[in-house]
Amino acid sequence: MVDIKKAKTESKSLTAQQVSLKTTVKTREFYDQIKNALPQGGLTARRYISACLTALAVTPKLMNCKPASVLKAFMESARYGLEPNSPLSEAALIPFGSSVQFLIEYRGMMKLAWNTGLLNSLDFDKVCENDHFVYNKGKGIDFEHTPNLKGIRGDAYAYYAIAELKNGGYALHVMSKDEIMKHAKQFSRAFNSKSSPWQTDFDAMAYKTVIRQLCDKKLPKATTEQSLLLNEAAHIDDFVDEQISVDEDYHVDIEPEVEVVKEEPKIEEPKQEDFISPNDPGDEHQEAQAEVIEIEG
Repeated sequence: MVDIKKAKTESKSLTAQQVSLKTTVKTREFYDQIKNALPQGGLTARRYISACLTALAVTPKLMNCKPASVLKAFMESARYGLEPNSPLSEAALIPFGSSVQFLIEYRGMMKLAWNTGLLNSLDFDKVCENDHFVYNKGKGIDFEHTPNLKGIRGDAYAYYAIAELKNGGYALHVMSKDEIMKHAKQFSRAFNSKSSPWQTDFDAMAYKTVIRQLCDKKLPKATTEQSLLLNEAAHIDDFVDEQISVDEDYHVDIEPEVEVVKEEPKIEEPKQEDFISPNDPGDEHQEAQAEVIEIEG
């Protein structure tokens, strides 16, 4: 995790490349690309750009990556309608050398599942040694889980995600801890790294795994925009440690001098609900303030 206080004390003047990156994020060209990339009915382009600037502030290492890689990751996150590196924990942009890896977090997977409009409810949990747990896949699926809240729950040995469908019925996916460990080792070569999220927050990664498997293998499919986004997200695996290539065809001008648009951009004033409100009072991201956005016209 980023140490905000330490980052502030060690702050240095921005390089020309870093200034160009921040300038590009504030340009009308980038604004228009974000507006076109965002799914309908979700984030506004202004709020998303604010989230991008906040991401650069709370994760200073992003500023040392290739600008094209950072911008490409921003665009990928925008396409799913997920705020990058925000207190909402929907998507993470992880610096890897000079490049950036875009990852969807478990709250992002839940958001995409909800956005399909196919669910009445979605829940997940871990099963511990001292919990009451029944899972039987006979003619009818028997499933019961009562967490032990009166004493020590013990070590987790299974994880699950369950959804109630609007058209009736339930979708359930259960994985043992051993199965999740096997999945993690297969799809993350950085599994044993001390900084790997599999080591720092195993439960969160396990939740994401079972939610992703539920979305991929158990939920009904549809051809709506949100359903297609969910289906695509369910097939993204977390190769955070592999060499990341930047699509050479992807390009946003990162020179400070940008072409001036004569017409004044017509940008709606942001509403109160358009601004980030951290849902965790103790979240370290609260110390980072989003910059005021002035879209170049």
